[in-house]
Amino acid sequence: MQRHVKKSVLLAVVLALLAACSAWAADVVVTDGLGREVEITLPVNRIVTNYGIATHMLFALGAEDRLVGIDMPSQQDKFFNSLRPEVGTMASAGSPRELNIEQAIALRPDLLLVPGRNRDLIEGLEARGLTGVFGVIAEDLDQLRTTIASLGKALGEEDKAEKFIKYYDETLACIADRTKDLAEEEKPLVYIAGRDGLLSTCGKDMYQHSVIQMAGGRNAGGDDSLGGAAQGWFKVSPEQLINWDPDYILVVRYGVEVTPEQILSDPRFQGVSAVRNGRVLWFPSNLNSWDFPAPQAVLGVQWLARLLHPDKFADMDLQKDVDEFFRTFYGKSFTELGGEM
Repeated sequence: MQRHVKKSVLLAVVLALLAACSAWAADVVVTDGLGREVEITLPVNRIVTNYGIATHMLFALGAEDRLVGIDMPSQQDKFFNSLRPEVGTMASAGSPRELNIEQAIALRPDLLLVPGRNRDLIEGLEARGLTGVFGVIAEDLDQLRTTIASLGKALGEEDKAEKFIKYYDETLACIADRTKDLAEEEKPLVYIAGRDGLLSTCGKDMYQHSVIQMAGGRNAGGDDSLGGAAQGWFKVSPEQLINWDPDYILVVRYGVEVTPEQILSDPRFQGVSAVRNGRVLWFPSNLNSWDFPAPQAVLGVQWLARLLHPDKFADMDLQKDVDEFFRTFYGKSFTELGGEM
């Protein structure tokens, strides 16, 4: 009888352990930027990315310690290295424009994050038996929100994702409420000097366009008269920039070598309103860019709304908000990390 009881107890323990392991190793289904349903086997312990925007999302969700492969530009990123020094020597999975497929496969990822614009690449990877391939697209306000939510679910970091989404939604709702009554002529015209220098700017299909609109401005690059030519980062002529006559020129920090000082002293643009009034500025920040579709872009909307409409946001303590955001999602305040807007 005693032996029978011992066997029953042992069997119950084994069954309980099997059930626990089965639950922990369960699958979760998330939707990626292409609208694909991606099945992820939990737990996700090994993450590979060749896309810097996805890397920013992983750091904000507290999953940087699970990275085993990273894109080449992110290897050199001072912000990532300040939070996780191993990033600089981590295996490279290529760049956003070209995934190192063999390296990515060799790293045995539980989750592989790639730019969602390349559907053929994603389907090719799955055809080679790779699972957990997630296409990241976040080129408008809603896409950023849903991508963070999906990654939070895939990583088991739903609480942190929900905390970000709450901050994101509440911040954007506040800004929208304060700018909702602006007439079109009250919205300053903003020109972003983009990735390829002063004479490149963003079309309507880019996140930067949404940032400008949400902050109560108009995007010069969203000019409807340009038609299909105004997509992505596109080139413009000096004459076009002069003709637009933007109220503000904002320079992204990851672009080719051009500075606000150079633009302000360029004899070609002395008649442009932004130059004439000294409104040529870096887009923040020196740690990580606040204009592209990464979690910190919500700070970019706050900064730009206050810049364009100081009377409507006079009570905004941006430094306090920024420090708290960084402390919440990166473990250290913006100030502690040496941040400058």
